[in-house]
Amino acid sequence: MIRFILTLLLTAQCLNGQTLGRTVTEDYTASFESGESIWSIPEYDGESIPIALLSIGVSEEVLNQYPELADYRVGLGLTNITLAYMDELWPRFEFVETKDAIKDRMVAQHKASAKGFTANEINIMGKITLARYFLYVEVYDFSISNDETINLKDGVKENLVTRLGMQVKMVDAESGLYFSGTGLGKATTVREMTLLNDENLTEIKFNQSSIGTATKKALETAVAKIVKRQIRRKIFSH
Repeated sequence: MIRFILTLLLTAQCLNGQTLGRTVTEDYTASFESGESIWSIPEYDGESIPIALLSIGVSEEVLNQYPELADYRVGLGLTNITLAYMDELWPRFEFVETKDAIKDRMVAQHKASAKGFTANEINIMGKITLARYFLYVEVYDFSISNDETINLKDGVKENLVTRLGMQVKMVDAESGLYFSGTGLGKATTVREMTLLNDENLTEIKFNQSSIGTATKKALETAVAKIVKRQIRRKIFSH
């Protein structure tokens, strides 16, 4: 009887931490998407370069696969985040339009397109012609993947990973030459539940907050790469 009880205890202990199933998505970041930080850029107190934000777009391929990205709030969020990060680099850059004017123009651009914030052409006139660089932002890659682990002890743990690839291009208004930077942002939403609790068994839905987090990470990398290249090309002295 003692031997039988010990066998049961050992079996229960082994099963208590046994993993019943696991689904993992391979993760890969290309070298041109590797992370950079704007805080690694030295402080600057020289003359500002005037720039104009012309368009914030989502590629047609991405929109076709994830039409949720055409939502007005997503597009306006991209605009706000872009303005915020460029402001962090003041006085290197200054906008030739006010923030409100830029956002109003982006809203008008959205209303003119049934597909959301796409790279529509905008007439360049008035004060915008004073810009030394034109700024273009495009989301070229977007995906959502689930990594799931089922364990007898801990239950179900699910990670929803949102990946967003973004390219920023600064075009010289006179020569047409440009600097570009690419960044990949990731945001993870974690959900845990026991096997005996089915209150949260529904799928994790499209998460707008994770898009914002991924956008910030991708944009920071892209902008930092551009500034570092401009420093190497002596556009900025330091």
